Amino acid sequence: MADTYMNLHKNIKIEFIGIPFANIKDQTFVMASSGDAPDIIQTFTASFPTYAASDIVEPLDEWLGKDYVNDLLPSYKEDYTYNGKLMGIPWAASPYVLYWNKELFKKAGLEPKPPKTIDEMLDIARKISKLKTDSGESIYGIGEPTDKLPINGMIFLKTLYSFGGSIFEPNGKVNVNTPETVSAFKYYQTLASENLMPQSAKLKDLRNLFSIGRLGMYTDGYYGKAVFRSLSGKGEAFDSTWEAALIPSGKSGRSVSIGEAHGLVITKDSKQKKEAANFIKFLTDKDMMLLYHQKSDVVSARKSISSLPDFNSSPFDKVLNEQMNAVNGLPKNNRGLEQSYLDMADAILKVTIAKETPEKIAADLDARLKQSLK
Repeated sequence: MADTYMNLHKNIKIEFIGIPFANIKDQTFVMASSGDAPDIIQTFTASFPTYAASDIVEPLDEWLGKDYVNDLLPSYKEDYTYNGKLMGIPWAASPYVLYWNKELFKKAGLEPKPPKTIDEMLDIARKISKLKTDSGESIYGIGEPTDKLPINGMIFLKTLYSFGGSIFEPNGKVNVNTPETVSAFKYYQTLASENLMPQSAKLKDLRNLFSIGRLGMYTDGYYGKAVFRSLSGKGEAFDSTWEAALIPSGKSGRSVSIGEAHGLVITKDSKQKKEAANFIKFLTDKDMMLLYHQKSDVVSARKSISSLPDFNSSPFDKVLNEQMNAVNGLPKNNRGLEQSYLDMADAILKVTIAKETPEKIAADLDARLKQSLK
């Protein structure tokens, strides 16, 4: 993408700074504090609130123009907005969908179809978890990321929404000390107590287990497909092993998911803001998004692009786009939102590892979020 842009703009040179994904936020804040921030930073929905509330990124409404800003899908636009200003661009968007391993379903004597409800999913998970690998290793029915990371707290919202819960009441006040939150924590406790899931897992752990045939189901963004091909060692041949499906329904009776997006911000100290904005427009326009989609299955967060036939041609595309229409928005960006995600992830650990009661954890989390999201 960068090479194409530089060939079109001979006066521009783009230099990359490679930073491990988990370290991007900390390292770029250090760079900004020393006056050495890059022009553009790649960020992520779970860590973006800290950028949005900082003084190191530039509002983008004027740099990108009204037509571009209005073309962004509303939920993703809101995810990158702070105090009424667009502070970042959703670049590689995705809903969370359910991945399921067809071979493990068959070995467990199950019908070759994904679960429609959470109760069905638990029943399937119990049967798959009775399997063992040829060398006697455990096979897990379902995977949920439960390590203490902001992204795992954000993913918890998918479960909370499925049980009919929310972070906020209609009046905008925080309230998670509810029966719905308790039910969500009981779900995690069931997975842990019956050994249906690996404990304290990161998403990368679940992706690896799924790729080597030790995990029956888990939820993830579009990233799964390319990762499975790589980690399985089978390349495209591994595609026949799995399928994607909508998130199973819970109390609401309908599939509910969350959406996320890797995003791009322009730093306030950039001396090349105009060119940075032009490069962002280029990266998120039709041709480059189609290239990105063909290589990695990303979904565009722009209304004019996401609806094009090229982005809806495969069964996988169709599941992603159908789930995009069944997404509940993330909480509005707040200075304490990233900390609240950590609090949610910590609450899951207390329910699953420390085995504290869901009722107590719901009350404790309520008190914490009322502090971090005030």
